[in-house]
Amino acid sequence: MESPHACINESFAHNLIVKAANVNDKVAVKPLMKKASRILRRYGKRISHFIADSQYYSAEGFETIRSYGAEPVIPHSSKVKEPLIRLYVTKRFRVKGEKRLVELYKRRMPVERAFKASKLELSMEKPKWRGIAKIRMHVAICYACILAVAITAHKIGRPELANNIAAFTY
Repeated sequence: MESPHACINESFAHNLIVKAANVNDKVAVKPLMKKASRILRRYGKRISHFIADSQYYSAEGFETIRSYGAEPVIPHSSKVKEPLIRLYVTKRFRVKGEKRLVELYKRRMPVERAFKASKLELSMEKPKWRGIAKIRMHVAICYACILAVAITAHKIGRPELANNIAAFTY
């Protein structure tokens, strides 16, 4: 199974990298930042924060993120002796640390919602396809569906359905 890494703004993916599931998430930081910054630069924008779960936590990852002028908002695991930032998630999934970082980290919820929707409603949990090229296409189609649902929900005047893929199935 391949795992997608997405650059998401306000719950919509604008950049995807698909890697094999046995590849550590930290490996995706550099190509994700490179692609995302290139896309945003076209529109005169830049990445301000890189908000991710603790799988992305590493000194090299932080260095890469900061080299693009972004602030890493990645909690450290309990095994880290000298944390790079004051942010961690407790065993009961409470986010603790510097107040500003905690507030930024809470913005990950739209990302988790998009991943959950894609796994539950669009067969990304256990795809029937094999091969990285087919999985990439499947992931791209899934996120296109998520975006189409959001656009449709707003166009019909029902923005509360923007994250509800099941509402638009027949």
